[in-house]
This record gives sequence, C-alpha cells and structure tokens, in this order.
Amino acid sequence: MSESPLILAWGPSFIGSTLGLGMYGIALGQYGFYLRAFPLDHKALKILVLLIFLMDTLHTYGVISYQWGLFLFCHHNATSACLSVLPWEIFMAVVLGFGITFIVQSFFAHRVWIISGRNSWITAAVSVTALAQFVLGMICAGDVIHTKSVAVLYDSLRTAGTGAALSVVCDILITGSIFFYLRPQRSGIERRVVGIQQLIHVFVNMGLFTCLVSLVTLTLYLVQGQQILIGATGSALCKSYVNSMLAVLNARKFIRERNNATNTIELPPIPTNQASATEASSGYPG
Repeated sequence: MSESPLILAWGPSFIGSTLGLGMYGIALGQYGFYLRAFPLDHKALKILVLLIFLMDTLHTYGVISYQWGLFLFCHHNATSACLSVLPWEIFMAVVLGFGITFIVQSFFAHRVWIISGRNSWITAAVSVTALAQFVLGMICAGDVIHTKSVAVLYDSLRTAGTGAALSVVCDILITGSIFFYLRPQRSGIERRVVGIQQLIHVFVNMGLFTCLVSLVTLTLYLVQGQQILIGATGSALCKSYVNSMLAVLNARKFIRERNNATNTIELPPIPTNQASATEASSGYPG
C-alpha cells in the first residue's frame, strides 16, 4: 500500500472504532442487565457470557489504544515507520474479533440444533460456515502478526471479505432456520402460546442486524480500489455479534413477564432451574 495522508489512510478505521465504542457501551449495559436478571442461569452459560464480554472488552481496549497511539504520535509524524508498522494491540484486536464472531455463531448453531429437533444437516451447515470464516480470519491474522505490516493487513482484506461473505451466509442460515422451526404453522401451536412470536421477532431482528453489518463489510470489499473502507465496519462487526447474543438472552425476561401477565397457555418446561415454556422452545436453560 502506498503511503497516504493520515486522514485518508486511517479515517475509516477511526470511524469504525468510534462506532464500536458506542456498541461496547450497549454491550456493557446488556451484560449488567443479564447479571441481575438471570443469577440462576447454568454455570456454563454464565461462563460463556463472561468470556464473550471479556473478549469484547479486550478488543475494545486494543482498538482504542491503537487509535490513541496513532493520532497521538503519528499526527505530526507521518513517517513511513509510524504509518506502516502495526503495534501489538491491533494484533490482539484482529484475533479477538474473529474469535468473538466464531464463538457467537457457534452459540447460535447450538440453539439451531435444539430448536430444529437436532437436525444435523442445518446445524452442520451453520457450523461449517462459522468455522470457515474463523479459519480465514486466523490466516489473515497470522499474516499480519508475522509481518507487522500495514501493507500486509490491507493485502489480506480479500480474506476478510470472503469471511464477511461466509458470515452473511451463516447469519441467513441461523435466522432462516429459527424462523422456520419456530413458526406456529409448522408446530401446530397457536400464535397466542407463550413467547413463540416474541422469540421469533428477537431472533430475526438480531439476525438481520448482524447480517446487515456483514453485508456492508462485504460490499465495501467488493468496491474496486476501496477495500480500505472495510476499516469502517471491521470493529463494529464482532460487536454486533456480542450485542446480538446478549439481546437474545436478555429477551427471556421480558417474554417471561409478559407471559405471566397474560396467563397464556404454556408449553411443557424442560427440567432446569426457572425453566419456562419459551426457554424450552428456544433451548435456553433458565
């Protein structure tokens, strides 16, 4: 990559990191709500949520620390070394970004497996696309870590673009399969039964959100000669998955309260702490 003015070379990544910081604030609020609302969730689920939140925190630190150093030291020192050598914070952020996306997609793959009645084909399709984008991401991260070069980072954006395409496919599979298997027409359950319609709305809305961010990333990659613009969505992409996972988990509280208030007919609960009809249907233990 030829040397460019600072604002041209790093403006998109600054916009992306600013957007990502706002999304981290939303995730922080959602995580605090989760801790208060679901103290009796299974230990494994609470550990998974904690892991995702800690990874997101480290990712945010890496991106903001990199931007801070870039504008503090390179603003008046646009030397080749300052603009072409990457610090360790950005390596950490790249690895964590792909890792968060993979873990959350795997989490939803498990939900699909439960909701679909353990349909191995659709679950395998979701899992394979999630794993493929993770492998491509690690290849990209390995090249960048090995060379510590900005040029290699942008040369590797074709890998990131392919990964974004796989994320779009994965999100479509997740959202479509959940809608298909939970729709009342298929299960023979009336629409007024506890939580089914609310659950579909939450899954579809969050699935469309992550899919939209992935689609924007892919579109920016496909714009000839403008792959550098991927920096505008790169930071926000993994954070969209964090917020999607937390939103789906936290929606259980509002669905449960609405169901209790309307006294609607419930489905048989699964034998877990505070199990509810919606949790039984969605595969979420209480």
